[in-house]
Amino acid sequence: MAQTSQIIDAHVHFFTADDLARVSGQLPYRLPSAHSLTAYLDTLIDAGIKPALVNNVHLSILPESENVFASFDELARLQAQNPSRYGGIELFGTILAEPDYATAERLAHPQVKGIRIVLHDARPHAVGEHAYATPAWRDLFGRLRADQHLHIYAQDPEVNLKVLRQVPETVRTVIDHLGTCQPERGADDPVYVALMQEAKRRGNVAFKGPGYRTGLDPEAVLPFVLRIVDELGTDKLLLQASDGPHVGKDQSGRPFADTFTPLSALDFVARLSDLAARRTSLSADAFRHGARAMVFPDPKRAPIQESKTMTEVVQEDFTFPVTYADGTIELRGRVFRPARLSEEAKALPPVVFNSGFTGGVSMYGQLFGNALAQRGYSVTTYDVSGFFTNKGARNTYKSGDLTITNVSLEDQKIELLALVAWTKNRFGAMPAVASWAMGSVASLAAVLDLARAGGEQISYFVPMCYTRLSALQNLRADAVAAHVAIAGLADDAPIPPFDTGTEATKLGYYPLDPATQAYVDEQLGNYTEAGGVDRWPGCSHVSAKSYKSSVNFDPEADLSAVSGRFPPALIVHGADNTLHMPSESVRLHKVYPGEKGESALLVAGMEHGQQLMADHVIFKSLIDNIDHGIRAHCA
Repeated sequence: MAQTSQIIDAHVHFFTADDLARVSGQLPYRLPSAHSLTAYLDTLIDAGIKPALVNNVHLSILPESENVFASFDELARLQAQNPSRYGGIELFGTILAEPDYATAERLAHPQVKGIRIVLHDARPHAVGEHAYATPAWRDLFGRLRADQHLHIYAQDPEVNLKVLRQVPETVRTVIDHLGTCQPERGADDPVYVALMQEAKRRGNVAFKGPGYRTGLDPEAVLPFVLRIVDELGTDKLLLQASDGPHVGKDQSGRPFADTFTPLSALDFVARLSDLAARRTSLSADAFRHGARAMVFPDPKRAPIQESKTMTEVVQEDFTFPVTYADGTIELRGRVFRPARLSEEAKALPPVVFNSGFTGGVSMYGQLFGNALAQRGYSVTTYDVSGFFTNKGARNTYKSGDLTITNVSLEDQKIELLALVAWTKNRFGAMPAVASWAMGSVASLAAVLDLARAGGEQISYFVPMCYTRLSALQNLRADAVAAHVAIAGLADDAPIPPFDTGTEATKLGYYPLDPATQAYVDEQLGNYTEAGGVDRWPGCSHVSAKSYKSSVNFDPEADLSAVSGRFPPALIVHGADNTLHMPSESVRLHKVYPGEKGESALLVAGMEHGQQLMADHVIFKSLIDNIDHGIRAHCA
């Protein structure tokens, strides 16, 4: 099964034989077997899958949700008895949405994250026009905390729409099973389209999987998934759910439990997500987890302000001069700017975006450039010399049939300082600098040079997923042997750009863990192909000198020796990054001399660049944090 070692399960049910005895003989299908949390976790863990988050949802056939509260106690006992096996698992619950049941006391439980309206196969005429707009229901909706949502389950999309229109627009809502269990009506059914439009108008409605209740064939379910994403974006879709133990029957009358187990249900989600990813330019993870932060927000985090009004973006290519120790050349760059500047936007500083080791505009520069320009910023970015639009400018040479690229963080620092100067001259103010990954090391060196010089400093500094190349060496199978071997090569000797753990790549410049290798090949390849340049990474070999110089490039070590002015900083890192470890940014935060907030911003659910997609909730949150930080310090 194509799953990572850690997953979430946004919809599963745990209950005992005693729970089922209360509804014996009342159902049009056989009772399911008891499904305990312990048995479920053991099945997944024994298969090599440890869930990070599990949501025990009110079982639609039960009259109340005491089984949900019992599961909280069950997990606490398991974690106390065997913390190494069961530790690190978060358990949430969604309880029955009835005004008399979902009391303030029950909703006060910190693990209760939602309430569920259960309508099964109800027809539209059976739902009153004001059934969920009575004072009792209004009081219930008013009792929900900021981190709690309303969960609607109805098989008919018209029923989902009818209920949604009665719910206060301030209530975050999750609609079960992609909004319909009637695939024969199709994703272009006017009622289904109207449901999408209402969800889009509200802006706080998400749709949840796993999708097999909509159809047993992922191909048949795909149009519904694509309709949701086309209308709402992946940040309103959460496919990652098992719905175990698969109560009820499919459209042919066959019990779902005869077709699915929790493992095979998660595999269905993986196949559906992979299919959707192949039909779009988005990652499979975006379909599986896009709405995770919306459905399960972190109540400890301050709410992020709504994004500023979006605006049309203009792109312009330009050149800027860069003076190195051996001469001056022109590099190509690109501006992303609003077509029209509002009075508010005129007070904002420009932003420079840089990325390493291969460049900006042809990869994430276009993503950050568009996103920030939509919020009123003028953004400049460029590809570092030797790559993509600046491939022939500098830092490449021939050796036989090979084209070898020299990666120089010192050159990147000089290039960034030149772009900062050009940007200031063009837009009339010192820019903020936002940097990705190893580009953050080059930008830290640039900040250090400006502090030493004692003149103007950049206005704001946003290093994201900062790490030194030396810290990446722990990903190698034998870091010491690789270092000794590369150090013994001539400076101009060719080595692979990446060490991916194979014999052929063991002397590669940049270690990549397998998970990151898989996403970068697809995601960054798509960006560079869309930009009409060489497919990522833009080089077949780099010089041994690239490794030697980059491993020793460490501006962080000089921070304590410089007493000049440092800009305020927002130091950001993906909390789940397995390539650039979060500890790198935590350490940088401790030693950075400028204003930097109480701690580094470790973004939950963010890996390396997997979530850097325009419609991903984590990327949107990242842009909002950058926007808020700049406005708070510079506007």
